[in-house]
Amino acid sequence: MILFNTTFSVDSNIADAFISFISEVYVPLAEESSLYAMLLTEMRAPSEENTLTRQPSRTFALQMRAPSDKAIEEFRNDVLPEIYSLIGKQWGPSVAMFESTLDVIYDHKRE
Repeated sequence: MILFNTTFSVDSNIADAFISFISEVYVPLAEESSLYAMLLTEMRAPSEENTLTRQPSRTFALQMRAPSDKAIEEFRNDVLPEIYSLIGKQWGPSVAMFESTLDVIYDHKRE
């Protein structure tokens, strides 16, 4: 099993709209690509300032499971470019992100 994680730094003033985008656009598109068990979390940490926009920011992590390398590859190639384009057009430098793809070594609920 594979865990796909994207961490986002989002200006606080757009955080509610961004959360709506994740739940209404990003997650449904990921589900259509066979990703599952989505989890959106927020880091418990003092807010930092976005150096480009001078806004306080919030940090979110979106984690999703994928059944195979093929599912992740298709999602990255066919879906993510459009999602990232939408984010860029909507919010520009108010959202920064990075991705991690992780192999699940132990899943307590599956053992």
